[in-house]
Amino acid sequence: MAERRRRKRLNDRLSMLRSIVPKISKMDRTSILGDTIDYMKELLERIGKLQEEEMEEGTNQINLLGISKELKPNEVMVRNSPKFDVERRDLDTRISICCATKPGLLLSTVNTLEALGLEIHQCVISSFNDFSMQASCSEAEEQRNCMNLEEIKQALFRNAGYGGKCL
Repeated sequence: MAERRRRKRLNDRLSMLRSIVPKISKMDRTSILGDTIDYMKELLERIGKLQEEEMEEGTNQINLLGISKELKPNEVMVRNSPKFDVERRDLDTRISICCATKPGLLLSTVNTLEALGLEIHQCVISSFNDFSMQASCSEAEEQRNCMNLEEIKQALFRNAGYGGKCL
């Protein structure tokens, strides 16, 4: 009875190996084990190549950091500076924001727009690396004449955590 259980466990394990290993040449035990060993060697080679590529990319990134240190400080600031654009087209006010992300930025931006009397009709948001938002808004006719585009831009700029005047 114990021998039957041992053989069943062995056969179950071989069956699992057969389902995991992609290239099994024959279905006998020896072939399954041999093909598994070959597959493991292939995986280890892939891991080695990927680690080498990571090391190369790491040195390339270090080189890129060295290049960015050669740039003037003002040039680096301009590349990473936040962008806030507000423009009116017919009845729409279009808003475009690109800045560093921070927790709660989306909610506070939507609240700021609502406080300014702008109603969002369409909005595209991305938070990959930086916070980016393009929104199409409408505003009441009486609000339209009261608020200029620069005031909207400054309010969004302050909301995003940048003090002072927007660039």
